[in-house]
Amino acid sequence: MRIRAALRSAVLLVLVMVSYRGGIAQAGPAPPPQHLRLTMKEAVRLALKQNPQVVAARILTLQSDRDRQIVRADLLPQVSLGMNMALEQSNFQTFEKLPAPKATGPFQYIEGGPVFSQSVLDLPLIRRYQISREGVRQSRAQQDVTREDITATVVTQYLLVLRAFAVYDAAKARVALAQRLYDQAVHLQSTGIGLNIDTTRAQVELQNERQNLINAETQTHTTTYVLAELLDLPREQEPELAETLQFFNLPSYEVAASITSALAHRPEMQALASQERIAGLERKSAGEQRLPQIDFSGFWYYQGEHFSDAIAAYTYLGSLEIPLFTGGRIQAEIARADLEQKRIAQNRQLLEARIVREVKSAIDELEAARTAVSVANLGLTLANEEVGQAQRRFQAGVTTNVEVVQAQDALARANANQIEALYRFNQSRANLARAMGEVENTYAQ
Repeated sequence: MRIRAALRSAVLLVLVMVSYRGGIAQAGPAPPPQHLRLTMKEAVRLALKQNPQVVAARILTLQSDRDRQIVRADLLPQVSLGMNMALEQSNFQTFEKLPAPKATGPFQYIEGGPVFSQSVLDLPLIRRYQISREGVRQSRAQQDVTREDITATVVTQYLLVLRAFAVYDAAKARVALAQRLYDQAVHLQSTGIGLNIDTTRAQVELQNERQNLINAETQTHTTTYVLAELLDLPREQEPELAETLQFFNLPSYEVAASITSALAHRPEMQALASQERIAGLERKSAGEQRLPQIDFSGFWYYQGEHFSDAIAAYTYLGSLEIPLFTGGRIQAEIARADLEQKRIAQNRQLLEARIVREVKSAIDELEAARTAVSVANLGLTLANEEVGQAQRRFQAGVTTNVEVVQAQDALARANANQIEALYRFNQSRANLARAMGEVENTYAQ
């Protein structure tokens, strides 16, 4: 019995393994990701079209416009069509003192026709409409802020991906160089010119460069994933960059003129200006609640016991309302509006100070980056010459490959300096465009 049970278990295990392998074979390997080749301008435009934050900001602007339309409707005539049918009976004792209950009715009537109303003079209501209209402007300015932020974020991430690929290409070139130097050390050792320590030293340097290459390749993947998230690409699609880090001539920027332009064009300043206007309108609306309010309403009904004997019946009503005592509510609302205006004024000071700092910092960083690129290019040229000279001296047996390894390290630093200088130059340009409120015009137009 035990043997039969063991055989049954073994057969069952084999069937499960076959089914599992068959399922894996049917599933097959995951398909390779699809690559979408994009320039920086195309990436920015795609993000502005489908990034969730941009879409949400666009929806909020549309909602604000619908709120404006709702408030405006209260200023326009309101007309409806109504109809009533009733059968009534009352106890006359509820209207007049009688010794016993007395029924009146039943009475039947039918009426129908238009009902209308119109606000003639209601200044707070007018102010609410003006506030809602200003709220649309504020929402549009906030949408522009979001677009500027997303554009700056996409540009920064695009540059980070470019830097990662530049580091990867440089690491790959250094691996090839380290391999050649290692082969040279092996050859010289085999001919009796080189030493074993030279070969070992060259091999250590080769392994270090291979490790750097692995890290650089990983960085290209992770930065690309972040860019794909910003662009809201499908999970099976990845962006492929069509540009490289470059240096180009830019005009010099005058600090005072740049600050003036930034204060005029930054969407944050426009949104704050809308907040100031809204606060002013709320202040006026609170004070104008003391003024009279005039309304006009009425109805015109076709009224009777039956439709066959109905006649026209109408009521036209004009009303005037003057607040006399509101328990201090109006004064409290005025005080609250004054506090809101003071708070917005403080926010304006903070925002202006931040814009001034961002513009000055971006201009200084851009000027420093120009010089850094020139210095880094010269350093890379000298580092390549140093590697060539050290390699020839080692080939001739004049020295060990210590000079070669030192030259390799200097070349690695020069490569990193050049890549970092080019990245900082491009990033400084993007920072200055963002500080002046022109990043979308610079990178998406």
